[in-house]
Amino acid sequence: MLILIPILAAVPVLADQPVAYSHKQHLAFGLQCLDCHSSADTSAAAGIPSVRKCMLCHAKIGTANPEVNKVIAYANSQREIPWQRVYGFPRESLVRFQHAPHARAKIGCATCHGDMTQATTAQRLVKHTMGSCLSCHRQNQASEDCAACHY
Repeated sequence: MLILIPILAAVPVLADQPVAYSHKQHLAFGLQCLDCHSSADTSAAAGIPSVRKCMLCHAKIGTANPEVNKVIAYANSQREIPWQRVYGFPRESLVRFQHAPHARAKIGCATCHGDMTQATTAQRLVKHTMGSCLSCHRQNQASEDCAACHY
């Protein structure tokens, strides 16, 4: 029996963020996804970068920018930036998504996250559904066993 579960209903497409962050701008400077999301290819979650990671560049770069100054203020107060997730699965979906196996299978970030070179705000560009996940699994000969993704 196949049960369809809306897997992203509780995650906002566009959330109010504490800092106006542009993937487009950072990628245009030559950064790659793994430069900031360094655990995306080795662990379950890509993770949201820590303020410390932001400060590796922004201690010196962009310090006249008001948004960068917000990052600096979080760092100076030793607080993490309270980013709002725009990708993720609500607990009731019982989805256990893991980045690492997708990275090992050479599934590019844009496949699931869209063309971030055009994202001027932290927003969800791709809506994930059980159908879109299954379609990709079929195209890539990945497991369609429910237990591969659901717990």
